[in-house]
Amino acid sequence: MRALCLLYGSASARAGPLAGALLVAGLITVTVCARVSSEPQRAIEIHPFTTEASCDEEFVRVARSLQPGDELILRGGTYSQRCQRRIEGIHGTAQRPIIIRAAVGERAILTRPRGATGEYAQNNLEIANSSHLVIRGLELAGGSIGIRFFGPLERITFEDNEVHGTDNNAVAMNSGNSDGFVIRRNHIHHTGLLPRSLGGTEGEGLYVGCHDGSCIGSNHLIENNHIHHLRGTSEGGNDGIEIKLGSHGIVVRDNVIHHTNIGTSYPCIFVYGGGPRVNVVERNVMWACGEAIQVASDAIVRNNIILNSDVGITSGPHRQVPKVRRVRIVNNTLYGHRECLHLRWQDASEMVLANNAVYCGGAIGIDGEGVGGAGVQVRANVIAGAVLGPSLDALRFAKGGRADQMFRGPNGWDFWPKPEGQLVRVGAPEWTPEDDFNRVQRARPYDVGAYQSGGRPANSGWKIVPGFKES
Repeated sequence: MRALCLLYGSASARAGPLAGALLVAGLITVTVCARVSSEPQRAIEIHPFTTEASCDEEFVRVARSLQPGDELILRGGTYSQRCQRRIEGIHGTAQRPIIIRAAVGERAILTRPRGATGEYAQNNLEIANSSHLVIRGLELAGGSIGIRFFGPLERITFEDNEVHGTDNNAVAMNSGNSDGFVIRRNHIHHTGLLPRSLGGTEGEGLYVGCHDGSCIGSNHLIENNHIHHLRGTSEGGNDGIEIKLGSHGIVVRDNVIHHTNIGTSYPCIFVYGGGPRVNVVERNVMWACGEAIQVASDAIVRNNIILNSDVGITSGPHRQVPKVRRVRIVNNTLYGHRECLHLRWQDASEMVLANNAVYCGGAIGIDGEGVGGAGVQVRANVIAGAVLGPSLDALRFAKGGRADQMFRGPNGWDFWPKPEGQLVRVGAPEWTPEDDFNRVQRARPYDVGAYQSGGRPANSGWKIVPGFKES
């Protein structure tokens, strides 16, 4: 049964005898609701119904009919069918977006059966040529890809969803241009599960833009997601968040990303650059990655805590982006990698490396080429570990002491700087961000690393654990 809720805005309708009336017409329940609106809008409820033998899925049929201001509510249960699940050509407005969501407190699961060969024949959900759409609170379980967006698309919000158990990647935005997405508070995990006998797989968490730059993602906000246990068995990789060539104006912040090293080891965050605007990677925490952060060009990387991976931050030319420019790596805390910093900045321009706490004692602190070039500014980095390329000095690279002397509890992932340690009050002001990892305003004298202690003896903010970062 489907419920249709008509919301009238006039005072007479709200106070009249029809308010709260229930009409039954076939399988549609229509309720007149007492909500003020400038024009009629609908809240449509649908219930789970497994139609694996049919391609006429109610969810798709109703979703394709949605108009500005409509809300489609999926009641708890499993929605499964074998054919393409594609929603196309629905357009809300900025004031009246279309909303597709799970009923509050209920678990609405979109899935599909596996094919005879053991793989998923279809993506779980596809959204095409749409705008001003909100998708909230759904569980996407399985599918070749969890959700794939086909452009042109703009102003899509994808929030509070769970995507898991996919043969390939979880969220793909690599078919046509996309602009102004908000991707927040999603739990993305256990991807790339295609059996090896059926071929290679790429298990990226978020894939933004086209590899060759033929489609662009722009002005997206990707925040507060928990992305983990991504598997890959091909050269495509199992990156946590991958922002492809030419995609720009994207902010990646406050995400928790780990275990992108299952099958293959790829970055937790990879930013290609090459677009007209820089991308920003800030206040994320990550561990168990290949390269934790890889950046070729056009990016600000600040206030991240980067732990226990093959390489902490790597930056240099890529076959897709041979010219390195406009990269600023500031106030990050790196710890426990085989190699903390790997930089290839020969002939680069507009580059900054400042105020980073780089702790890879017993391994390589920095392997850097080109960091003394004319287009590179280096200030106030504190490094523990072998230094290959640059030399230690008081201005650019200072030798760091033991980690347990600098941080309150590095073995327990407490990287709050000790008041007596050498990270405190030595940051270069000209490159210090406005806030820190906890979103606390920084003030002089500035600290090196992701936290600004401000004289406080301990961290009163979020403690690093698997799960969502709390602000």
